[in-house]
Amino acid sequence: MAAKKLQKNTAKQRPKSTKAPTRAPAKVKKIPSRTANNTNSRTTDAGDLLKFVENLKRQWVSTIDALIDPLMIVGKDYRINKANLAMARMGGLDVKEVSGKLCHEVFAGRKTPCHGCAMTEAIKSGKSSSSTLGAIRGDRFFEVSTQPLIDANGSIDGIVQVYRDRTDAKKMQEQLAQQEKLASIGLLAGGVAHEINNPLGGILIFSQMLLRELDKESPHYQDVVEIEAATQRCKAIVESLLNFARQNPVGKQAKLEEINALEAIRTALRFGKVSVQRGGHVEIKEKFDLSEHPVVADRNRIIQLFLNLIQNAIQAMPDGGTLWVRARSRTEHDGTRTGIYEVEDTGVGIPPEHLKKIFDPFFTTKDPGEGTGLGLALCYSTVQDLGGKMTVESSVNVGAKFIIEIPLAERAATRSAS
Repeated sequence: MAAKKLQKNTAKQRPKSTKAPTRAPAKVKKIPSRTANNTNSRTTDAGDLLKFVENLKRQWVSTIDALIDPLMIVGKDYRINKANLAMARMGGLDVKEVSGKLCHEVFAGRKTPCHGCAMTEAIKSGKSSSSTLGAIRGDRFFEVSTQPLIDANGSIDGIVQVYRDRTDAKKMQEQLAQQEKLASIGLLAGGVAHEINNPLGGILIFSQMLLRELDKESPHYQDVVEIEAATQRCKAIVESLLNFARQNPVGKQAKLEEINALEAIRTALRFGKVSVQRGGHVEIKEKFDLSEHPVVADRNRIIQLFLNLIQNAIQAMPDGGTLWVRARSRTEHDGTRTGIYEVEDTGVGIPPEHLKKIFDPFFTTKDPGEGTGLGLALCYSTVQDLGGKMTVESSVNVGAKFIIEIPLAERAATRSAS
């Protein structure tokens, strides 16, 4: 009993432990940093803004590249800052190669600014304007719209130029003008034909009377024959003018018959040699096929066709030269034959800028009173009516060669071959 009492008293006297009881560590709550949030926000805003600018730039480039009209932004020194695909194609360059080049070099292939360019005036005035540039890369015509670019300080930073091809519109305007002229000629030709045919009829009657009275051995007999033929040809010219002004095909009003084209050419040469005798110093050489060249056509129109070419060739050699008249035939793949005729001279030639216009009505390089510009147009119309084609080759101071291709009559060609 005493031992138990001692243990109990000892337990009461043992001091209590001061160690804190073990507990699970509490989770630390993170406090967001205001500096980090601001940095992330600015980074996100800058990224969005950059992406917006890039998309805007891409859309702008795609828009100007989609334009079919050439466009470029040019500095004050005429050097290109930006250009679209249409402008690059015109200069034959990649669009990346255009920047830094001179505008007139890329657009017109020139080493100096284009004549009539409104860019200089736009830089001085600061106002938009438009102008027309002609003879660009051949015979192209462009309407140019010029718009100054103003920077934030109100200064002109460059010029935007848009080029619109107006070549086709210009040609349509010219065609309308030609149609108005042809309409006027149609009205005039009716009255002129009536007035001219009366004296021509008198000349024809008297020449035929002389032929009946003159002996065929008379030295003047052949002269009167030529007078009668020339009178008939004058009447044919008036009829050709009427047909051309009315744009009537040869088969509707002309007198069609099967003729040998070579005989018509020889007749034209006889008249042409008269001009040579007056002018002199021109040698005429001929090279013809041995076979016939049957053509269903109006004989007078065929004679007039080659006579115009021969006379033009003689006039193109004021200091003399050689005139070649050639005729040959070609057999096509389908067995038909084509007559090929050449009238070539060694004269002054035709400048390159005139080659595309020489068949246009009223186009002439002759002085006023020396030509109307209808001769070659009538020739071209006659060849087209016959289903053929007419081309020209020329070099200045070397000469010119007119080439005519006309389908030959099949039935007569077959008959001639047999």
